[in-house]
Amino acid sequence: MTISGSFYLWGERAKNVQAEAAVYELYDESYQLIFVGDSSNLRQSFAKYLETGFSGDECKVATKYYKREFTSRPKERREEILAEYMSEHGTAPKGNIAGGEHVTMAEKTVGIEKGFFFYEDLGKPLHKVAVSLGDFLEQVKQVPVVSLEFHQNRGDFARWIRTTMGAASLAGTIEPLKDTGEDLRKRLVAIVSFPEGAVLAKCPRCETTTRPKKIWSMAGRPSRTGEQLKLTIGYYRCYDCDKSFRKVIAKEKVRS
Repeated sequence: MTISGSFYLWGERAKNVQAEAAVYELYDESYQLIFVGDSSNLRQSFAKYLETGFSGDECKVATKYYKREFTSRPKERREEILAEYMSEHGTAPKGNIAGGEHVTMAEKTVGIEKGFFFYEDLGKPLHKVAVSLGDFLEQVKQVPVVSLEFHQNRGDFARWIRTTMGAASLAGTIEPLKDTGEDLRKRLVAIVSFPEGAVLAKCPRCETTTRPKKIWSMAGRPSRTGEQLKLTIGYYRCYDCDKSFRKVIAKEKVRS
């Protein structure tokens, strides 16, 4: 969900905001959300915006109001807000798009020099590279499983997704995976291929939007008519209150 609470008037007084890590939202005069950002020091970020006039950013200069939320995990919280906004509106706030911060998982593209290069082992490149999460998903489906195990054991997948693609919560879901062989491939495909809005869930205790720690599939019980569904289930642990819960992410008819 977007940041709750009051709107604050944008202006010189914004320099007095707390010097803490935070996620923030910028709004225009019609109270339309135009940008979601994160900062390790909100006072410094706002001071720079005010001193430079948003560095001439045509979208951000329309800012009339803002909201802020102080948090120890600003990047993850920002990703959650953008994912939910995308799920509801089908696009990112215009300031995020204008700034080149494409937030759909499959579409953000980086230069080849920042791509993910697949190896089977040290000194054994596969000459396969991914420059987007869409590319990454396709390569995960195709490369030898020994390559997936090599990179997962080293933490390479999570590191690239977090630092290069900016998808911190996705990286946090992949990082702890201990699967091997084809089970690892299936788990990676399941996690990366689901749309962001489909896998995110609100904690039933505190309503914090959370990404699943694990995703798996299982056959549901046949109905009286013989229809049977395959259920894809997510296991969640809330970032804020640590509550564990489950959610059915998808249903697929497998028998009737």
